[in-house]
Amino acid sequence: MGNEISDDTLTACANLFSSNYGVWGQQASTISKHTIPGKNCLSHPEHTVLVTRYLQVDPLESPLLYGHAFATVWDYGERRVGWVTQLVVDKQVHQRYIVTQLLQSLKLHVLFSHIDIVGLVSSHPAACNALAKYATADIKNIDLGFICEHTSGILGSSPISYLKAAQLTGALFEDNCNSGTVSSVFTKFFVDHTKPLEVLSLYKKKDQWCLGELLDGHKFLAIFPITPMSSTVPLSPVTPTTS
Repeated sequence: MGNEISDDTLTACANLFSSNYGVWGQQASTISKHTIPGKNCLSHPEHTVLVTRYLQVDPLESPLLYGHAFATVWDYGERRVGWVTQLVVDKQVHQRYIVTQLLQSLKLHVLFSHIDIVGLVSSHPAACNALAKYATADIKNIDLGFICEHTSGILGSSPISYLKAAQLTGALFEDNCNSGTVSSVFTKFFVDHTKPLEVLSLYKKKDQWCLGELLDGHKFLAIFPITPMSSTVPLSPVTPTTS
């Protein structure tokens, strides 16, 4: 869990994040250069999971971190939410199902044994698709009604401040929406969307997408109901303080 993560591991994760998420778009001048997306991913360590993937390139050198995922759990009414707060893969090893492997690894952790809702916000369609696989759902046929009905309650019950304050956009949340968005969050982080848009176009060509367009400063919002991995271990309430 988060309170067992070493400083060396956190440093490696921070470096991977900075190296692979630090390309800003043209509107990035509207935000502070000191802004660090994902800084809240370890704000509640006792309810946070970190999964990693390392590559041993040189037997005489330390293994290299090439992917990681932070995820936090909290209670939403009688349900339990597992939320992926940061998901990073080295750009040199994209399209090798590493995102899928990272998310599937979450199922092995006790904190995720009782969750019945999973979610994330991401600018990359592949991340949304990997989460759909986690939930044994189909990315082209997402239950948009579930997202529309539960998003406000899920985010409102979150202990993570940036999620509680998330600005929801798209046809699911806005009347007379004509931007082409369906389920999105305005993050105010204007990262370069060139690669995600290229991947999005491929999903669209195959008619495998229903979350709408990706606008500057936005990320997709994906939420899925799932069947808990375990129903035999007593469920203790998660009551982290809000950050």
